[in-house]
Amino acid sequence: MQTPANGPDADGRNALHYAAADGDVRAVEQLLKAGSDPNAPDRNGWTPLHFAAQASAADVVSALLRAGATTEPRDAFGNTPLWRAVFSSRGQGDVIRALRAARADPLAENNSGISPVGLARNIGNFDVAQFFADVPVPPA
Repeated sequence: MQTPANGPDADGRNALHYAAADGDVRAVEQLLKAGSDPNAPDRNGWTPLHFAAQASAADVVSALLRAGATTEPRDAFGNTPLWRAVFSSRGQGDVIRALRAARADPLAENNSGISPVGLARNIGNFDVAQFFADVPVPPA
């Protein structure tokens, strides 16, 4: 992705957003060390953690969490980084594990009433649903 030269671009994204989306842990760590805000939202509410979760970049997720990224920011659709991680996981669980270890809420519903655990169970993919085996199924 092309990063903005100075400050946020028209979508409100800065270099940290782009480095997280690219899964570039070295750039993320450099930007964080230089003072970039790990919780800065873009125009649609996406934080660098949303981008790292969507990119299935576990090392970037871990770096952002160590730098103080919060696990529960909501984008314009109410999706948290954990929801993004489930949606984009393709059966991989490293990002889901990292976010769950950081106490991301598996029951946080988005604007459509779908939680990360609900999404994992609805897509019918055991590889993803296994990361939520400890979460009780809510009554219908």
